[in-house]
Order: sequence, then structure tokens, then C-alpha cells
Amino acid sequence: MKTIHFILAIAFSFTMVTSCSKDEDSNTIVEESFLEKYEGTVWHIAINEFNSEYIKFHNNESVPFEQWLLIYGQGCYEHINYNISDFDATITENSEEYLEVTFGSDHVWIIAIEEDVLYWIDVSQEGVTNYIFEKQSLGIIDDLEICL
Repeated sequence: MKTIHFILAIAFSFTMVTSCSKDEDSNTIVEESFLEKYEGTVWHIAINEFNSEYIKFHNNESVPFEQWLLIYGQGCYEHINYNISDFDATITENSEEYLEVTFGSDHVWIIAIEEDVLYWIDVSQEGVTNYIFEKQSLGIIDDLEICL
């Protein structure tokens, strides 16, 4: 549980540092949310030749992304529209800096992007796991073989 608080404290400090700026009287700047900012972007992680995943973000808090998961031994991908209500999850932060998805009281995903790299931090009672995705061109998902 200390790890969750530590990760959340780091995320909060990033928000405080990046959101402090000089106020202007006539121009109100509306911060773009994470899902708005990264709408339509595609990301890929390949842990090995048998474990590959693509995700594509949507500006929709009910279905924030799609997944394409390589099915081991079949050479094709399973396509999933990730509906967070199917997983008893809630988006607890959708700021310009990061997206946070909470599952109950003991499991959190923190997703942040820096340039062309997506950092996915999975915090649970089992520990902290970090995943690194690389940005891809949108057309790459059109060429994936989908399992029937």
C-alpha cells in the first residue's frame, strides 16, 4: 500500500509542477485531457516474439482504448474494445499529464506519455510493474491479422 501512495505522490507532484504558471487576466487556458490529447494514437509493446500488444486511445471515458493482443501459437491478434465497466474500474484522473484507472481500492494503472514513449505503471498488492510502449503509425493496426 505504501507503494501506491508513493506512486500517487509522484504523479501529484508532476501535476503541481507542470500546472504552476503565471495567471493571465483575460486568457483562460483550458487544459486538454489525456484522452483528448492522445485520441487516435497507437502504441505497441513487444515483450518477446510470443507476447505483443497494440493499444489505441479514444476520447471516451467508458471505452478509453482498444487492444490488439497476440494469441500465443496462433500468429493472430484478438481485438478488444476495453470497456472499463466490464472490469469494475473507474477513471480517477484524466489530466493532460496522465491517465489513472483504479480497480477497487488496491489496484491502479497510471499511464503517462513522454515524446514517443508511453509508460504504463501497474500498481497492485503483488507489486509494481512497468511497461514501456512505443508510438506507432495509425495504419499499422489495419495490417494485423485478427483471429476468427
